[in-house]
Amino acid sequence: RKLMLTGFVLLIPEKHAFRRLMVATVICCFYSVVLAVVRPYKRVEDDCLAVATSFVLLLFFLTANWTTIFLGVKERSGIDDADAVLGFGKLDGVVNWMLILVAFALLIFLIGAIVAVRRVAMVPTIRLVSDRQQPELTLARGHTWHLFNSHIWSTGQDAAAVIKKQLQLLIPDIKIFLDVDDLKSIGALEEYISRSQVVLFFLSLGYFGSKNCEREVRASLDRQKPLVLVQEADPKKGGTLEVLRAECREDLRAAIFDQGWPMTTWHRIEAFQRVSLKTIAEALLLCSPNYEALSKEQMRLYVPGEVQREALAFPKPVVLWASPANAGAAELADELTAKFGRSSLTVSTAEEPCSSDSRASRRRSSVLRRSTPRRAGDAMHMLLYLNEHSFS
Repeated sequence: RKLMLTGFVLLIPEKHAFRRLMVATVICCFYSVVLAVVRPYKRVEDDCLAVATSFVLLLFFLTANWTTIFLGVKERSGIDDADAVLGFGKLDGVVNWMLILVAFALLIFLIGAIVAVRRVAMVPTIRLVSDRQQPELTLARGHTWHLFNSHIWSTGQDAAAVIKKQLQLLIPDIKIFLDVDDLKSIGALEEYISRSQVVLFFLSLGYFGSKNCEREVRASLDRQKPLVLVQEADPKKGGTLEVLRAECREDLRAAIFDQGWPMTTWHRIEAFQRVSLKTIAEALLLCSPNYEALSKEQMRLYVPGEVQREALAFPKPVVLWASPANAGAAELADELTAKFGRSSLTVSTAEEPCSSDSRASRRRSSVLRRSTPRRAGDAMHMLLYLNEHSFS
């Protein structure tokens, strides 16, 4: 655009100044359309600003065209003909109307940019806490995929497919190898591993007993690939970490479980899945050329609308009872109290019941309602902490 407007347009003789303006106007119009279609910038607000400035430049060229036409008609025919043809009796009228049009156009673009930014800000994609922008996930030379999803079909196929789909929604540019989509030859597993930047081991029942999974594990370790370990939480399809570790061959065990690789548990509840997906995304980004110099503490991620970023609060003071016989309940209640403050949440661990008269009098007294409970009957809710000892 600069070359055309400040260079090639000048090849048109000066006596054809109006032709220069027409060519410049057409160039600006074309450039504005291209910007709006291509959207070359990472941030939506930058795209809006680029289109707005290009459109304003177009309006200025239109102003110059109208001014040239006005002066030409005035010079040859007089003010009356200029007013009859263009609707303006003075040049100031042309300029003032164009300035108003420019201001109105900028206002429209500003409103559009604000709406677009607010809409993009709520799209559930992974963002960096540092700048609230989507991270740019890149590939090192020689790599085709950001992630290789290693799993066993019998117990991990459904979860592996969900992990790929959800990661593609959270990180739109990510490339993930999944056998059902990308496998062309079972004999080329080692090559696929070599062309992947990070390898995910989905640890489910029978994973370490599969020959193909063992090939993928050994190829990953031989090529010193960064690993992400994802443990299946469903007891029917997985097992405890101790069981999975025992199933692993002894010569591979230390390299997989004792090297501090990122590890997470895969649940079937969306909020918990988001936590696991963020762990996977963090590992991918730390191995990406753009972010490999950052530490884990610096790589803080979030997803708009996730539970962790919501300001949770009780609408009124709550009294919670944690039974002393329920192992772990009191400790969890103390964590809740530390999180929400004693003014919002009060915990009782007493076992003596409260009489009905006492309960009624406490309901009538706002002062007593806010006091520290001394008996179990004072509580509004009971905290039941379920574990393997709850009903034994």
